[in-house]
Amino acid sequence: MLLGVFITIYIINLALQVFIPYIVRETIIFGVTVPEQNVKHPTLRNMKKHYAQIVGIFGIVFLIVMIVGFSFVQSTFIQGNLLLGCFFAMLAVSMALYWMNHHKVLKLKNQEQWGLHIKQVRSVDLTARSRDEMLPWPFYVAPLGVTIFLIIFTLLHYEQIPDKIAVHWGSRGEADSWRNKSYFTALSLPLIMLMMQCMMWGVVDSIKRSAIKLAVNRKEESLEDQLKSRKYMSWSIMLISYTLTILFTVLQLSNIYPSIAEGNKLLPLFIFYLVIILGSLLAYAWKKRQLRVKFEENSDSKVMDLDDDRFWKGGLIYMNKQDPSVFVEKRFGIGWTMNLANPRGYIVIGLPLLIMLLICIFAL
Repeated sequence: MLLGVFITIYIINLALQVFIPYIVRETIIFGVTVPEQNVKHPTLRNMKKHYAQIVGIFGIVFLIVMIVGFSFVQSTFIQGNLLLGCFFAMLAVSMALYWMNHHKVLKLKNQEQWGLHIKQVRSVDLTARSRDEMLPWPFYVAPLGVTIFLIIFTLLHYEQIPDKIAVHWGSRGEADSWRNKSYFTALSLPLIMLMMQCMMWGVVDSIKRSAIKLAVNRKEESLEDQLKSRKYMSWSIMLISYTLTILFTVLQLSNIYPSIAEGNKLLPLFIFYLVIILGSLLAYAWKKRQLRVKFEENSDSKVMDLDDDRFWKGGLIYMNKQDPSVFVEKRFGIGWTMNLANPRGYIVIGLPLLIMLLICIFAL
């Protein structure tokens, strides 16, 4: 069961890594802004093709090592390390190739002076927000109500909680770590869930407030891409929030009613949680691919999108004090990343993470 679940996760992540260059915005190649008349450059095409081939080949090799090694090793500890080792090795190959290609594109861009004599423009549609289809805030408040009720329910049934409280569950859905009973330990899971729910609500709200960046020569297509991407992202986060609430609620109730967790009763719940997370990720990637703005070959435009490469460190880390957006779309990868120069992001992400870390240190 463990091998099957891990292989599924591995293959999905490998597929995403292989196809990332063909999912992100076409004018952003390995984290570098490229004018639309140069996006079909043969060298860039070969870079993306070779990246996909090498990551795919190494990914398959690591997958074979994972399966063969798992069947020969009997120790559960070594099996777990083998699976994680192959997974992170695949990601390391992907990131190493990205880093190499990022610098190659930068060098090519400078050598051929792409965009040097083209006027740079930031395109904005002031009516775009009226068409925003992101889910409203009540969808993200509902799980908070469940968590508050769960906290109250736990306090009312504190006396029937066993002296040892489960705080960690293994891959088979069985508890494998316990702590002595106390009010703080008993409430640790609901409190962590509460922080995660607040963080997801904050992320969605910040994305909704972020700037809608359009392609100056493909305004309608890029606006459709932006609006739909934000909509699908809000749906994905909502599904994850609700599934997380169900999972943590059942885990908390299993501490009050131990019969809930007998045997492998919780395993289907863990599998359901993984299916929702991976399914929402795949659905978002598929929609992004469908909505991707297409540019004509050998197009000759007098203007191009604003080149903001200077605000992207390595094409991965975004720092722009002039940008009020807390989150922006990743240049390489699926989803959004934080503007590290905006202090509000540290409240939305940093504060809940800090509180969760403190709960884990003192309770778990």
